[in-house]
Amino acid sequence: MKMTRVLTPLAIAVAALVNAQQASADWLSDGDFVVRVGASWVDPNDDDDQFRLSDRYSTAKFDVDSDTTWNISGAWLPVEHWGVELMYIGSTQHDLDIEDIRYGDITYHTDRYRVGSFDASYANAFLNWYPLSRDCMGQPYIGIGVNYTDFSDEHLRGEFRDDINNWEPDLGIRDVDYGLGHSWGIAGQLGVDFRFGRDSAFLVNAAVLYIDADTDLTTYYTDTSLPRNPRLSVSDDVDYSPWVFNLGVGYSF
Repeated sequence: MKMTRVLTPLAIAVAALVNAQQASADWLSDGDFVVRVGASWVDPNDDDDQFRLSDRYSTAKFDVDSDTTWNISGAWLPVEHWGVELMYIGSTQHDLDIEDIRYGDITYHTDRYRVGSFDASYANAFLNWYPLSRDCMGQPYIGIGVNYTDFSDEHLRGEFRDDINNWEPDLGIRDVDYGLGHSWGIAGQLGVDFRFGRDSAFLVNAAVLYIDADTDLTTYYTDTSLPRNPRLSVSDDVDYSPWVFNLGVGYSF
């Protein structure tokens, strides 16, 4: 009798555990996983940005070059028409160009001048909606999510620093440097997966992304017009927000 009292609850517990595992396995098997790798072309926004050399001087025009890099992503579709996706876009290197330096109403013409460069990398998380059924060869999707952009390796060309130090007439600033902060923002994407065949696990992918990335650009400089030549800094908001175009291949399982 005692043995029955012990075994009966134990059997019930084991049966409940097995049923839970089977239900979990069935639920997971209802989902699809997609892994993609490819290339990304990143085109930053620079329409309204300025590069301030000090609290008195700024550049009249500011240009950031585009660059191409790699990307990798993984998507999980736990239910019909919906999925979550994690995407990493590798580091891009962007050259900084300026045209003219402005001090109040005075403009010093420099033509197009390369002043330096910086790197940026991008981590994204999306919630995607897939309007068609999973057995379709072509599967468009639209997603919205969050982005983290990390800026690094900021530097100015030595030639540019020398030109600022030796500018005629004297600008009153020397040893200019700068840094960029990181950015959190909203991201959106529109893409399509196209399978090589109705029963094929391999696919090609194309997508366009917009990343809302605002950051702080801080310029550091020595002010030679003040006593003791203090080291100062000035910051401005920069709307980096790039368009990203992805093209790649993937595998679903």
